[in-house]
Amino acid sequence: MLRRTGTFVFMALLCCGMFAMALTVWPAARPSDPLGDTLLVSSVGLAVAWLMLRLARARVEIHCGGLRIIDFLRRTWIPWGAYRMVETDGGLTVVSRGEQRHAAVAFSGSLMEEMPARRGRSRTVTAAAEIRAASREASPASFRDTEVTTKRWEFIPADLLLAQVLVCLVLTQSGIVPM
Repeated sequence: MLRRTGTFVFMALLCCGMFAMALTVWPAARPSDPLGDTLLVSSVGLAVAWLMLRLARARVEIHCGGLRIIDFLRRTWIPWGAYRMVETDGGLTVVSRGEQRHAAVAFSGSLMEEMPARRGRSRTVTAAAEIRAASREASPASFRDTEVTTKRWEFIPADLLLAQVLVCLVLTQSGIVPM
């Protein structure tokens, strides 16, 4: 599994902070504060936590049959038979049959990566080298499959955090919970 560890740790810490914020809003609310406002503030905190969880899951997985690129909303399977090359200009991009380009959000271009990239020591360059090595070491049987598969929306348990946003909006807009 290839990912930028710093991004994963940063997103996890932000997510924990959003959960803590959503929990501390309730005891910190004054009795005169409307329930709807408190509900909306904690709902926004949980929605931001959902966004952080989605961003933190971005990664590239190397399997014996090919590559799996997991991004913010989708998952792409690139078998070794469809893999052509990997580029590191402006981030990690996998090129497959038909010159299709699949950018990995986990290794998108950044200014902090430019200097180590010039020296060949950036995480993006290292990930590209690992992908190239894995494609060379793949078994001949793994080159039979040549169809790239993309799953547009992948449900993860963190998506349940979005349900509370809809419930909160319905409760406050219908007047059940006063604003």
